[in-house]
Formats: sequence, C-alpha cells, structure tokens
Amino acid sequence: TKGQTCYICLEAVHARTGEGLVRGCACGDRDGVASGSTGVAHVSCLAEQVKILVAEAKENNLDTDAWEQRWKRWHTCSLCEQDYHGVVRCA
Repeated sequence: TKGQTCYICLEAVHARTGEGLVRGCACGDRDGVASGSTGVAHVSCLAEQVKILVAEAKENNLDTDAWEQRWKRWHTCSLCEQDYHGVVRCA
C-alpha cells in the first residue's frame, strides 16, 4: 500500500484507529488495467460514510428508495458499483 491513500479521508494510515488500507472491490482492476491507487479505503471510513448517509435519510424522512440506496453502500462500492469481497464484505 505504499503511496496509496484512502479515497474517503485521503490518509494512508487512519489517524484515529491506526488501521491500514483495504481494497475489497473491482476498482483496482478497471478495464483490465491494474491501478494501485483506485478504490482503497479504511474499513472504518467506509462504515462511517454509510452511517452518515443512513442518519441523513432518517433525519430527512427520505423514502424507501433513498433508504435502499444508502443501505446498498454497506455491500457495494460507490466508485465501481461492484459488490465488496473479502474482509471488506465481512465488515
């Protein structure tokens, strides 16, 4: 993960948790070309991102479709729209 940063917080090592980066989707291999800088994140950043989206939906009384789109973020990458796999899928 040398030189890579989380696409959410833009840090290599999470400042609060000290955790490293993971890649759990297809972002790193778009169109058959491996990319070392796409789609890497901290699991805690992914979880926090979804928590914020769900809280926003609740606060604004959004409809069922909006809720489903937010819950989808728990298991689907917002960049490549592929399902997460490995340790990210289990988080």
